[in-house]
Amino acid sequence: MSRFVTLTGLALRELWISFRLLGVVGALLLAGMPAALLPHVLTPDLAGAPPDPLTWLAAALGAALALASGLAAATMATERRRGTAGWMAVRGVGRPTIVLAWFAAFAVLLVVGLVPTALLAWLALGVAVLPAGPLPLAASIAAAGCAGLAGIAVGLLSGSILAPWAAAAATAFPVGAVLVSTALGFSGWSTLPASGIGVLATLDTAARPLADAVRGAGAALATAAVALLLAVMGFDRAEL
Repeated sequence: MSRFVTLTGLALRELWISFRLLGVVGALLLAGMPAALLPHVLTPDLAGAPPDPLTWLAAALGAALALASGLAAATMATERRRGTAGWMAVRGVGRPTIVLAWFAAFAVLLVVGLVPTALLAWLALGVAVLPAGPLPLAASIAAAGCAGLAGIAVGLLSGSILAPWAAAAATAFPVGAVLVSTALGFSGWSTLPASGIGVLATLDTAARPLADAVRGAGAALATAAVALLLAVMGFDRAEL
């Protein structure tokens, strides 16, 4: 356990030195800007639905989470390619521990970025848009964060078998397409691990936002667990 905590701390230090930490946290904070800056009534979008701060908040958050997933993929591939992971493996650090430490490090980044984003969204929208209070907003953003964890696990899987840029592209674009299209209402989000994004986008009209958010979080965490298991298996067979 102590080795896992140490590796997670080293991973966070590496993310800080390489400015990837600032990139992820900054992208998540910027995702809260639409809620603070956009008026509550805008002209209809290309789909014919009137966009509002919640929709743009969900879409921007989906894009930020896709960025984090792509960075996770590139980071894992880079650690594998430059021999850092191999150096740790030959010194008795288990390969699963390396993967789990990077997953934990990126999970910390999501928490650090999503908490102020949720606070900013609530301060900007308040009871005028969300009469049910802050709990549904917090639950839906937490569910969106769980979708981000699933994306990060997919990124670690890609990074275990692909080159850095290929892994980043193979992760960020599909994850972004799923999350952003869900936010804009282009998919049946209620059955997807990305449903937290869909709940957030329709939070002002959702009948059961808490139940939907919890269900989405569960689906996303299950997806993250499967992808993380596959990432461990792929990394265990990769050349370091």
